[in-house]
Amino acid sequence: MLDVRARLLQLRAYLLEQTDERHSVTVREIAAHLELSGYAADRRAIYSDIEQLRESGLDIRVNRRRANEYYLHSRVFERTELRLLSDMVRASRVLTREHSEALIEKLASLGSKYDAFWLKRQGGTIGPYKAENERAYFNAAQILAAQERGSKLSFVYCQFVAKKTLSPKRGGEAYIVSPCLLIYAEDHYFLIADHPFREGLAHYRLDKMQNVRALDEPASPMDAAFDAAAYAKTVFSMMPAQQRWVHLSFDRQLIGAMLDRFGADVPIEPLDERNYALFAPVRVSPPFFGWVFQFGGKVKILAPDDVREQMLLMLESYRAAGNGH
Repeated sequence: MLDVRARLLQLRAYLLEQTDERHSVTVREIAAHLELSGYAADRRAIYSDIEQLRESGLDIRVNRRRANEYYLHSRVFERTELRLLSDMVRASRVLTREHSEALIEKLASLGSKYDAFWLKRQGGTIGPYKAENERAYFNAAQILAAQERGSKLSFVYCQFVAKKTLSPKRGGEAYIVSPCLLIYAEDHYFLIADHPFREGLAHYRLDKMQNVRALDEPASPMDAAFDAAAYAKTVFSMMPAQQRWVHLSFDRQLIGAMLDRFGADVPIEPLDERNYALFAPVRVSPPFFGWVFQFGGKVKILAPDDVREQMLLMLESYRAAGNGH
C-alpha cells in the first residue's frame, strides 16, 4: 500500500512538472518515468492512478490521439498570472535582489518546467532600485502579527541622514500605536496607524522603523465605518497632510482621469458645455497641487478659499524661481 501511495505522489509530481496545455505525455512515457523512479506500474495501474488524482481535484485532461496523451490543464495560477506576479516582484523596491530572485524561483515552481523556463527567459532583469536590506519585509511580518493578535505596536521611528544611515527620531523614544493597515504607495510600504497623541491617522514607512514588536496591550478598535479603499484615494503623498473636502472644476476631456483618481462613485456635475465639477476628500499637500498643475490649467480648485490660495502661492513661487534663472 505504501508503494501505491508513493507511486501516486510520484505521478502527481511528474504531471505537475512535465505537462501543461502545450506539453502532454503518453502512458508509455509515464510508465518509463515511474520505472526509472523505482515504481513498477502497468497501463491499468496508471489509468487507475490518473483517475484517483482527478478525484482528488487535479485537472488532468487527455488529448485523444493514436496514443492518448495526458496533461495538467489548470493550476493554482495561470501562466499569465505567474508572469504578472514575477514582473511585480522584479520591480518591487521593498525586496532585496536576492529575495526577489528566490521569490521568482518559488513562483516558477508553481508552473510546469516549460513555464518556469519561459518566466526566467522572458521576464527581463531585476529592477535597478532594490532594497539594500530586509528591514521592510521583516517589519511587515511583525505588523501583520500584531494586527492578527489585535495588539498595539511598538517601534523606534527613524529618518535618513548622511551616508544613508538611519537616525532615531525623538531621541529613540518608542512610538506606541494601534496598527490599522499596510498600504503600498510611492514605491514603499507604509503603516497606517492610530497614534493616541495625534489627530487622525499617521503614516510610517516600514524601512524607517526599527525594533518593531507587538505589545500585550490591546489595540484601539478600528472605526467600523473606516473604508480603507476610500482612504487610499485621498492620499496624494504619505507625508503628513490635513484631509479637506475640495471642490474642483475640470475639462470634460479629463473625466476619465478624475474617475481614476477619485473612484467611479465620486459625484460629478456639469458646470457648462466644456467643464464639470466634483467634490472629493483629499489630503492637501504639495503632491496634490502638483497633480492639479500637471493638467496645464484644465483642472482648477474652486474651494475652499485657503486651499485655492495655497495653490496660487505655489504657482507664484514656481514663476519666481523660473524668473531667477
